[in-house]
Amino acid sequence: MTTRRLAVLSLLLSVFCLLPLICTLTPYAYFQVLDILLPNVRVGAVDVGGTTLTEATERIEQFYNQRRRIQVSDGMRVWYLAPVELGLLVDAPRSTQAAFEYGHSANIFDNLLALVGSFSKVHSVRPVTILDTNQAVRRLQELNEEVRQPPTPPTVVVQDGNLKWTEGEIGYEINLEATINQMIQDPQAIMERGELQLLLKPIPAPSVNSEEALEQLGKILQRAENLTLYDPIADEWIKLSIPKEMLSRWIQTEIVDQRLRLYLNQELVMTDLTVLGGGLGGNRYLKAEKVAPLLTRQLETGETVFITVSHKATTYTVEKGDTLLKIAWKQGFPMWKILEANPGLNPDQLLAGQVLTIPSKDEMLPLEVIPHKRIVISISKQRLMVYENGKQIKKFVISTGVDRSPTQPGVFQVLTHKANAYASVWDLYMPNFLGIYEAWPGFMNGIHGLPTLSNGTRLWANVLGRPASYGCIILDLPDSKFLYNWAENGVVVEILP
Repeated sequence: MTTRRLAVLSLLLSVFCLLPLICTLTPYAYFQVLDILLPNVRVGAVDVGGTTLTEATERIEQFYNQRRRIQVSDGMRVWYLAPVELGLLVDAPRSTQAAFEYGHSANIFDNLLALVGSFSKVHSVRPVTILDTNQAVRRLQELNEEVRQPPTPPTVVVQDGNLKWTEGEIGYEINLEATINQMIQDPQAIMERGELQLLLKPIPAPSVNSEEALEQLGKILQRAENLTLYDPIADEWIKLSIPKEMLSRWIQTEIVDQRLRLYLNQELVMTDLTVLGGGLGGNRYLKAEKVAPLLTRQLETGETVFITVSHKATTYTVEKGDTLLKIAWKQGFPMWKILEANPGLNPDQLLAGQVLTIPSKDEMLPLEVIPHKRIVISISKQRLMVYENGKQIKKFVISTGVDRSPTQPGVFQVLTHKANAYASVWDLYMPNFLGIYEAWPGFMNGIHGLPTLSNGTRLWANVLGRPASYGCIILDLPDSKFLYNWAENGVVVEILP
């Protein structure tokens, strides 16, 4: 073999031996000289392998601080919050530096080993996470407003058809100290997992003395069994039956000086009274805003209160031969009240089939009704009966209006008292005058004693028992004096045809 051939062969052998070193040193120089992160390097869930420091920092910032959401749960509900809301922030530059240090140390041999290894396995670095505990506390306190379940005192429920107690239940809220300590110990784990489990602590149920409340419940139940309503139009007493489920909704509890006290929720009472009133029949209902406070007072305190039902407006279909006077007579209203309820109505042109609005009968009872007293007048019998506590205590002979100026049937009230009223139209003085309804606006019909003219002449003493007046109801003087003193304003006056 010639010297030249040996030289060539020696060169080839040298190149072959150096080839692995060249293949290793070339990528090594690429990553080292250009400050490129080694392949398969990750910061938490972010792949930063093969990127520059700037690129890696941007990726980490975007993933953790911009797009990341932390799933916060109390075990029943879930909130998705940006990390910054919880005081969590990944330091992207420091995290990048920690990842860059793998394979970029001062030891070339270690760097070569890291480079070779990076092609076959992943090297992970935890994100450098900063926790602002003040911000974390503020946000957890806000969350606690939603999480917190206060303890419940004993309450009243329906069980087996009866009202009974249930024991109070403990509540719970966020254990702020424990949850913050969990975050302080390993904020990186929360950022990496994207989850924060709120730690809770119990709030003990209040310790209360419920003996008085138990006694109070018994009284409320007893009172609820004896509720009655009065219909002043029909002179009817109606038992008000309250379903136990409804009553249990009304009864609320509160703790005062460690004692349990019951009270009724008046808003719920009002709502349910609207429903109860719908079952009274006819056109009757309960005016909830008026009845609820009275009913609540009676159930809570045992005070006897007088509760009246209300009546809706109705309609009347005109029949052949009807006049407005006949309709007013049948419906128990002065004509002008029907005209008032039907604007534009021509009383001289009523047509069969025409539908008229008839006002609520309550309109003739503008004052609070006086309970357990009632005056009943019979036009046909020319008699006035006085009732107290459901029993007739007096009966008087009377005179009502003549045909051309009749007394209006209906249910009215004693509205005014005047010891000696004067009617200028007829020049009459009317002793012991009780005003009961306006025959037309500004003109009051009423009950009074035998009238006198201005010259002193007493009228109609010899005609009692027959129609004689201009619409009023006339009694003998002693009878009118008794009635004047007995009947307060508000006493119901029922005038029968």
